[in-house]
Amino acid sequence: MLRQLLKKVVFDNKCSMCGVNRVDKGYICKKCDLKLKEMSFLKKRDGLYYLFLYSDFKSVIWDFKFKNRKLLSENIKLYIKKPIEDLIKEKNIDIVIPVPVSDQRRIERGYNQVEEILQACEIKFENIERIKNTEHMYHLNDIEKRCENVRGAFTIKEDYSGKRILIVDDIVTSGATMMELKNELESTQNITEVILFTLTVVRKYFKK
Repeated sequence: MLRQLLKKVVFDNKCSMCGVNRVDKGYICKKCDLKLKEMSFLKKRDGLYYLFLYSDFKSVIWDFKFKNRKLLSENIKLYIKKPIEDLIKEKNIDIVIPVPVSDQRRIERGYNQVEEILQACEIKFENIERIKNTEHMYHLNDIEKRCENVRGAFTIKEDYSGKRILIVDDIVTSGATMMELKNELESTQNITEVILFTLTVVRKYFKK
């Protein structure tokens, strides 16, 4: 009771999806929840597995990352859990790796949003170290600047030889971050396969 009251007073209780309907539990109203469940089937294009176009899920991601709605992971797991578990089974994935955030970004936000989603889904994962405090990607529109921004950002300390790895992110815009991590894994390890999965993808990614 107290927790719900504090949420209404401090964080507002309007739906993170539509911003209109009020919710008593979680952060997504029943109407939007039904809509998202219909949309949340696994898709693949240009070597990338994904659930939503960013434009269809933008407000939820924004609230999750920048409005301190950490518990949105409990809502998001309702859409992502089965598709990602099916993908892990289909591809015989050995290791799940969330795209890491820098120490600076973790301090700013308080958490890694991808880790929170995987934990809510009860999916085991391993962390890769991010050694570079990169600039926010949404400040960089040029693909070359995005690639330069994340170049050398990761270091691999574990031995993943012979493993099938699933890299998981929340947003793919240009693909620069995921590809840098994929390239780092493939160049330093004898990886069997690297699969890319994201919760959302920006439409222009497919036009590059």
